[in-house]
Amino acid sequence: MRKKIIGSYVLLILMLTAVFWWIVNSSLVDAMLLQYEQHFVNEAKLVKMEFQERYSDTFDYGTFANDIHDLVDARITIINSEGVVLADSNEDPSVMNNHLTREEIQEALATGEAAVSVRYSDTLKADFMYAAVTTEVDGQTFILRVSKPLTAMRELTMRLQNYTWLSTAIAAILATLMAVLITRRITEPIYALTDAANQIAHGDFGRRIYNGSNDQIGDLTNSFNKMSIQLERSMRELKSRNVELESILNSMINGIIAIDQDRRILMINKICFEILNIPEDYVVQNESMYKIIRNEEVAEMVDTSIAKGISQIKELQYVHLDKILRVYINPIVTASEETLGSIVVFQDVTQIRKLEKMRSDFVSNVSHELKTPLTSIKGFVDTLKNGAIKDRDTAMRFLDIIDIESDRLYRLINDILLLSEIESMDREREAGDIILNEVIDEVINMLELKASEKGIVLKKTEHGIFRMNANRDRMKQMLINLVDNAIKYTERGEVEVTIEASDPWIRLLVRDTGIGFAEEHKDRLFERFYRVDKGRSRSLGGTGLGLSIVKHIVLLYKGRISVSSVPGEGSTFEILFPNQETLKSLNIEQS
Repeated sequence: MRKKIIGSYVLLILMLTAVFWWIVNSSLVDAMLLQYEQHFVNEAKLVKMEFQERYSDTFDYGTFANDIHDLVDARITIINSEGVVLADSNEDPSVMNNHLTREEIQEALATGEAAVSVRYSDTLKADFMYAAVTTEVDGQTFILRVSKPLTAMRELTMRLQNYTWLSTAIAAILATLMAVLITRRITEPIYALTDAANQIAHGDFGRRIYNGSNDQIGDLTNSFNKMSIQLERSMRELKSRNVELESILNSMINGIIAIDQDRRILMINKICFEILNIPEDYVVQNESMYKIIRNEEVAEMVDTSIAKGISQIKELQYVHLDKILRVYINPIVTASEETLGSIVVFQDVTQIRKLEKMRSDFVSNVSHELKTPLTSIKGFVDTLKNGAIKDRDTAMRFLDIIDIESDRLYRLINDILLLSEIESMDREREAGDIILNEVIDEVINMLELKASEKGIVLKKTEHGIFRMNANRDRMKQMLINLVDNAIKYTERGEVEVTIEASDPWIRLLVRDTGIGFAEEHKDRLFERFYRVDKGRSRSLGGTGLGLSIVKHIVLLYKGRISVSSVPGEGSTFEILFPNQETLKSLNIEQS
């Protein structure tokens, strides 16, 4: 058997080697010749261009032919339209025959394109390749011909053929050796399995041989499979089912517990440990369910499910875990309708309920904030329609109020849209290299007039130049919100913006000497629509979203924001942005 395989391999290798060499040998000469032809045509075209540029009344054909010969290392011949050789870089043109009958000359004159031919040169006793092109100068037609012997190409072709022979022979030898090695590797285990068959028959189960031959290998296969097939099949099915069940349960996002009639735990998946805050190394199999399900309502649902064989669902507050869980309980029922236990499924809906509450609160706040200016606008419009518009002073005062409320409504909607946009972003998509110092200057120049109207000093303190990869407009929006907020709540004194290094962070401080706020407001200051003094905030035109926008811009760039304040003395907002090295480490930690 081994000889048959090796013989087949050798025959196949010889056939493939012969085909490969024939293909390479037949295509090599054509490929080289084609490459030479293209090269000659390009040289002939270059000679044509040079001829057209240098031609003049005092033009010397012989000098031109010799000059070009030195440049391209090829024989250059210049022929007129009657076939007379005007110049040749290798021969005296006076002793040369008329060239009008040459193949390349006739083709070039007939087509007007470059023509190539190969023939034997009686003069130089070698095969030559000729490339001819026509050109017309001052009403005269010339044929420019470039020629080279094919000796170098023939030598190169011969060398490549020799290399091909050598590489093919080496490949054939290596393939033959590999065939021998592979054949031995295939057959040796088969002979070894013959000796192992008796050991398997005496109790070493779990092995199988897959082969359909009728020789010695087939005999071994039949006796091997008869001894092990039944046991191996049973074990495989059992392991497969266990793996599938475990994979399904562990891939679920809900916690699952299987409980028998005695309220003992048969199975529990990994996510259930997290939902119920059970230590990962805690062994719960065969333990009582009451040790991990410490909720009377769930226990009653399990009892009812096992006793009556019915499914139940309930959402309840898991007080000691501070979670809201949706509990599904289904009985384990056999075909004979006997209840063997129940399946308890826990779904943690805490975050969902929190988000629903946040959404409800947000909608409520937005509705309230929108309703206030709209009610004011509608009331004044109704008053104007009922006759107040005839009193010019009253009408103008009402229109001013409507204009103010419209601006407030516009700012509120813009802030809501901006906040929604920032919250939905996981990263900045329009970032660029910016200098924070320049952004601060722009904000100070923009708000300096507003500060001076209140008699407030607006200044900047910087300890170095700081760059950051961010969206310039977004950073400007953040600083405008902070500085404008500081000016609003400062009656006298100053508002100072400081930028400095605080390794490994870039530190921004916005400090004012305003009214400040009590410590009880600190944790909620960045919430949407939260105001320390609602009446004062509305009178100053605030939307209640400015600081929330600031917070989300800071978080977008993986920064940190904090605030400290003393009532009557002022507030200080601190923002820390990571420098480039810190940003890289944060990205690594998050990934």
